[in-house]
Amino acid sequence: MNSLYMQKDSLIHSLDPRTKMLFVIFVVISSFVLNDPALQFVLLVAMFPLVVIAKLVKPYLISIQFLLLFAVLIMTVHGIYNPIGVTPVFELFGLTFKYESMVYASVMSFRILVIGTGAVLFVMTTHPSDMASALVKWKVPHAIAFILLSTFQIIPIIAREAKIVMEAQQARCLDVKGNLLQRVKNLVPMFAPLFIITFMKVHQLSYVLECRAFSRKGNKTSLHETKITSVDYAFLLGMVVVLLFEVYLKLYMMGSIQLTTDSFLIISLVATWAICGLLLVKFLLKKVQTALGGVN
Repeated sequence: MNSLYMQKDSLIHSLDPRTKMLFVIFVVISSFVLNDPALQFVLLVAMFPLVVIAKLVKPYLISIQFLLLFAVLIMTVHGIYNPIGVTPVFELFGLTFKYESMVYASVMSFRILVIGTGAVLFVMTTHPSDMASALVKWKVPHAIAFILLSTFQIIPIIAREAKIVMEAQQARCLDVKGNLLQRVKNLVPMFAPLFIITFMKVHQLSYVLECRAFSRKGNKTSLHETKITSVDYAFLLGMVVVLLFEVYLKLYMMGSIQLTTDSFLIISLVATWAICGLLLVKFLLKKVQTALGGVN
């Protein structure tokens, strides 16, 4: 499978791709409507049951690690150096974290995690062909739908081919584990064959499209037919209700409630540090095990 789609038997997978596209839009809008870090955290936690229902807990946790690194970087740097901060919260190693700066950093960090969670759910539960078929039903031109489909497929293809090229070059005694300067120099014998392989794939794809009469005008059929069911309508109704509630909170309640406290900001910051520390320890242990295995 040349995509990030993971086939599972779940309620989320069975939803129409158009419903999941609207869900991603809903997540993006919600992340900007809710400017309170505590409410964004509640939204992030509320989305996790969807990950469980989709049976994608482990792949989700693996995919979200990169976003966590961004979150800890944003919360740390902005919490210390953002000039909007005036109210000290706590000091660490002579560096002062300020309330306003930490609120801004927390909003940005949770927004990245929330949108990332919605994107991961969409990509891992939606077959690319289903997505293209759904776009066509939305009157999107077939060519544009195919371009979007190819975009979702090309990244995993390039990643797979890059891994193959790296293993082939290692078999030819190319050192890919030296110092930083040596690794940069060794990128040339890796990228050259990768570019050639990519162009060959594109050339083959053009032949396949011509053989299947892609440029021919007229109605086109799809192997994967999509249909909106009652479950989709219920899911969409739930999104509308939640969005209206968020707008109500934004317009009428944000001035009277204060959910974000100093304790919440500190706990959020320390939690991101702890998670990234665990990820770093896990990475180092894996490297040590690989090194010991190579020595044996």
